[in-house]
Amino acid sequence: MSSEFFKETHPELKRLGIEIPEMEKRYPTLMRMGISHDDMIYLARRISPLLQGSRDILDIGCGNCLIATLIAKLISSKIFVIDEWKEMSVDTAKRNASIDKVELEIGEMKQDQGLPYKDNHFDAVYSVMFLFNVPKERRDLLLEETRRVLTQDGKFVVVDNFIFRGKMKRELTSHGFQQLWYGEENAFSFFLLKNVKST
Repeated sequence: MSSEFFKETHPELKRLGIEIPEMEKRYPTLMRMGISHDDMIYLARRISPLLQGSRDILDIGCGNCLIATLIAKLISSKIFVIDEWKEMSVDTAKRNASIDKVELEIGEMKQDQGLPYKDNHFDAVYSVMFLFNVPKERRDLLLEETRRVLTQDGKFVVVDNFIFRGKMKRELTSHGFQQLWYGEENAFSFFLLKNVKST
């Protein structure tokens, strides 16, 4: 860590012992996600324990990659991130990962296509403020693809605005996910699900 430890760092990052220089400048908030830097730090802190011990982890709709960067630091893990990169460039994401010394494997989602990963590749997948911001047809495809790339009994964590909680539960369970836990905090819904694959 730098000799000027966290001189201009967010207080919560300082408390967690994480250094992200010029966080607000390098990780602009995205209209699509509609959440602040404070929210992103809070969500990364809440999601991390649910992912601890997972071998391969995928972030679907990673946005500015700040949540993935924080999770990678909190659990000392490589994170696969994927987005359509309309609001932030892949080059910026790579540059930020290099500055922050995290291992992010960056992928690109293409409209109306599946996820570019092999079957049963991930032990855990998570998505924050993304799935319920895309049209239902696209969401259905992404949920089916999530099941495909997750291992049997793999974990799926979904975080979104709590006002969609009923709709989210119906859709997630109708796509073959079993709910293990649900919680509401700070106007967010947290779903922890298990991938139940037919044999």
